Amino acid sequence: MGYTGYKSFANLELYYTDDGSSAGQTKPNVVTDPDYIAPVLDTVTCAPSTRYYSVEKKLSAKKNNCGTGYSGSTVTLTSFPNQFFSTVSQVDANAQADAWLAANVQTYANNAGTCEITYTPPTGGGGGPGGCFIEGTLITLPDGTRKAIEELTLEQLLLSAEIETLNDTNIPDELYKWSCEYLTENRIISPITKITKQVANKTIIVNNGLLEATPTHLQLIQRSGYWRFISLGDIEVGDNLYTIDGEIIPVTSVTVNLEKRNIYPMTLNPFHTYFANGILTHNYKEANHNDN
Repeated sequence: MGYTGYKSFANLELYYTDDGSSAGQTKPNVVTDPDYIAPVLDTVTCAPSTRYYSVEKKLSAKKNNCGTGYSGSTVTLTSFPNQFFSTVSQVDANAQADAWLAANVQTYANNAGTCEITYTPPTGGGGGPGGCFIEGTLITLPDGTRKAIEELTLEQLLLSAEIETLNDTNIPDELYKWSCEYLTENRIISPITKITKQVANKTIIVNNGLLEATPTHLQLIQRSGYWRFISLGDIEVGDNLYTIDGEIIPVTSVTVNLEKRNIYPMTLNPFHTYFANGILTHNYKEANHNDN
């Protein structure tokens, strides 16, 4: 530590005031005692050592405790001027600052940083066309009744949902960037502007047939506390789905089907959401402009 220029007293000895002789009693010099004697400045017999103070230092780290599908922001921790000192050298003072930054920057980043959605493009159709549901999927009409997707026709009106924080779009790059913590939606009506019949060689089955569609179908899910859209091929057990009754239900199983399935790509306009087997989903157009 070196000398500070102050002389302190570890023990106190009792003296008689009349003749200055010792009473033979000593005790520790404790700060809380009423007769405590504070250190006194004595730069002659206790010359202070030279002190070297650290300069300002900075170190950055990326928040690394975000959930799946999210990326942490980069945060900078600062060691301010004179935060550390050394009686050895300036290099030693600065080294203390560097060591403190290295030991604390990740914890600081995890506490002060933010999580942002990682944009992940669709996994691909695996031999099938754009994302769409299989034959037999029941689609909800405005009056609450359901009709099999293969029975739907052009200009058919479907029950749709306008999500409060979503600027509804059919552009995947925009949809994949959107997320929200609390899902608020209003029921609306949207017509089918295009629907076709195709064949898919690969589909994803969720919850033993609750949903079955091609891997690129865009699905609304909740993960790590956030609602977002992902391709069905990226859905995981533990994600949540949103029902027509406003309930949140968990994904309990995900399997891959490689048998041929009849599928029905369709486009809605101006709103692009609808309910398939009672689950809120999205009518999504791939970047190559194949409708689904």
